[in-house]
Amino acid sequence: MLACLVLCLAGCGGETTSKSDSQTTDKDKEGSPLAAPVDYLGAVNQAKKSAGKKLSLVGLQKAVQQFQAGEGRLPRNLEEVVSSGYIARLPEAPQGFRLVYDPQAGVVSLSPNP
Repeated sequence: MLACLVLCLAGCGGETTSKSDSQTTDKDKEGSPLAAPVDYLGAVNQAKKSAGKKLSLVGLQKAVQQFQAGEGRLPRNLEEVVSSGYIARLPEAPQGFRLVYDPQAGVVSLSPNP
């Protein structure tokens, strides 16, 4: 009889759920194991886009340096790098940005479209 009383009390004790514990939000789902593959693929896609932008700029900057080494001067504009054969074509700027070239410094950068 004492054993039944102990089991009954143990089964009834301490398990209350509050409204906030039982409700889940989208924010709670972000870190869930079920969302992990989607989160991972999204992060990989963003990384690929970011890396592609950087590689395009690095390649273009390298072509400007090759032009300077071969011609003994910096190009007047980026089209001169293409027409001289140091790069096949100018890379496309990401949406919302444009390529900017500083002919005095020989530096290529991205700038937001005005």
